[in-house]
Amino acid sequence: MVFSLFKKKKEPQQLKNRVEFCITNLALGAADAYDVLVEREDIEIEESGCTSHCEICEQGIFAIVNGEVVTADDAETLVQAIDVELKQNPLF
Repeated sequence: MVFSLFKKKKEPQQLKNRVEFCITNLALGAADAYDVLVEREDIEIEESGCTSHCEICEQGIFAIVNGEVVTADDAETLVQAIDVELKQNPLF
């Protein structure tokens, strides 16, 4: 059996914008925004047990977009705010 010391050439992966949700905040109303965003190909969704933004979480729904906290009063507004953040500060 012959082993190669070189890795096989992989297809280049497209960079995606990252949107992170706190599991607790999903239960508080951000789940509707999550459901909309998970369908998009340009976004990588991540769920965290806690994002250490408890003060923000108590006040309303939020997401972390490429490291920046985005807040809103409802899920529809959160999706719009995430889109604005992605247009102003895209990852790529």
